Amino acid sequence: MQEQKQPLRVLIAENHRDLSDIMSQLIDTEPDMRCVGQVAQAGEVLAAARRTAADALILDLMLQGGSGLPLIGELAEALPLLRIIVFSGLAFSEDVAREAKRRGACAFVTKGADFDVLLKAVRCGSQAA
Repeated sequence: MQEQKQPLRVLIAENHRDLSDIMSQLIDTEPDMRCVGQVAQAGEVLAAARRTAADALILDLMLQGGSGLPLIGELAEALPLLRIIVFSGLAFSEDVAREAKRRGACAFVTKGADFDVLLKAVRCGSQAA
């Protein structure tokens, strides 16, 4: 008998509510994913990741109350199995992407990318765990 695989539990940290809602709806249409929460405040991300037992976090770098970049190291240390995917509207910068990955992000996706690219990053990052 084949074991039923649980859907990936995805948390969204995004300061634009409309975009966050759209991403949540799109994630919930994927058979292997489920959005387990949305936060906009930098200070809420770690608690929400713990509370929801998220497998993956889609993290905007521009959150209310602070930058997402410093959160990456804190999240990676506190929740080492959490896969952090940076999703940023900032113009792509090799330096920022490299710094995000150095701090513990597994992928960097720009908001101009196709949504399928983001979904692939969530899946690949989660398979790496």
